[in-house]
Amino acid sequence: MECRIARAVTPVAAIFFAAIAPAAAQSIPPSATEDERRSIYTIQVENDVFNRFSPSDRDYTSGVRLGWLSPAITEMSPGWVALTTVPTFFGEAPADSVIRRFALSIGQAMYTPENVYTSQPIYNDRPYAAWLYASFALQYTYKRRDPKTGVDEPTRLDTLQLDVGVIGPAAGGEFVQNNFHTLIGVAKSYGWANQLHNEPTLGLTFERRWRTGRAVLIDDPKLEVDFIPRMGASIGNAATYAAVGGTARIGKNLRDDFGPTRARPALPGSEAFIGDGSFGWYLFVGIDGSAVARNIFLDGNTDGNSLRVSHRPFVGELQAGLAILYRGVRISYTQVLRTPEFFERERFQQFGSLNLTFRY
Repeated sequence: MECRIARAVTPVAAIFFAAIAPAAAQSIPPSATEDERRSIYTIQVENDVFNRFSPSDRDYTSGVRLGWLSPAITEMSPGWVALTTVPTFFGEAPADSVIRRFALSIGQAMYTPENVYTSQPIYNDRPYAAWLYASFALQYTYKRRDPKTGVDEPTRLDTLQLDVGVIGPAAGGEFVQNNFHTLIGVAKSYGWANQLHNEPTLGLTFERRWRTGRAVLIDDPKLEVDFIPRMGASIGNAATYAAVGGTARIGKNLRDDFGPTRARPALPGSEAFIGDGSFGWYLFVGIDGSAVARNIFLDGNTDGNSLRVSHRPFVGELQAGLAILYRGVRISYTQVLRTPEFFERERFQQFGSLNLTFRY
């Protein structure tokens, strides 16, 4: 099986790297403030229990992730910079400086059908599945000097991420879900015997975000608005898709970040934030559209020997929430509404994502 996966993923990965790698290292000077020389840690919890409008245990039912983002890297070999720097798409003005960081994270995601009380196979709903993964990423924050303030302002965030993991009983979905349900006095899920079988996963993802349209509505107390468009793609045996979207924000100190982290598996999002110690906040609403070529959690195992449903080629998502930043800490809550992902059932998904990010 591993050879089959390698044959499927390696050619696509090679094309992906060839498309994104520039001919030579960019000569953008690195920069780092005192705060940017500190590590950033993320704790992310996603669950459909946060959906108070129609609580359920189905579809993407639970996800947890722990992440670490390194201090700013001021020295990096020109060859590695050339390999991992993605050229601009739309003739953007060159950056004046860049912050480069390395990221590590581990996480688990679980998926279940709507009826979790039967032990019999269900052929017209998504299969049980659990995913345990580790992510390795580079995040590059590009800055341009603001002529009004003389300060380098973040204008673009690039994330290049490699996900390595396993799907199946080895991911521990049945153990985690049923023991947690026992702990809180909720009935167990009885169909985990029908889950996707063990399969290693490998995926490569790139995302780009821009900070645009920033404007000050009120000077005192300061109230700003901006818009953050994003685009990206992922290739691998777990998920292959392309996505575009954007987030509109209103609040204070919007320059501190590029919006909160997002639900997985999806585009990686923004873990890095600046924050000068003062209080900042914003309300946000975002929309995304994805063209999906493969979703193992719906399409089933690569060898074809598992339950499966027919994934929809296009999926939309709406997010809304609140983020608060203060003294090196960012707390955000996102409510997510996702359109139906497969043809056998006409149902929307709704879940919440709670994130704690802090600098130390």
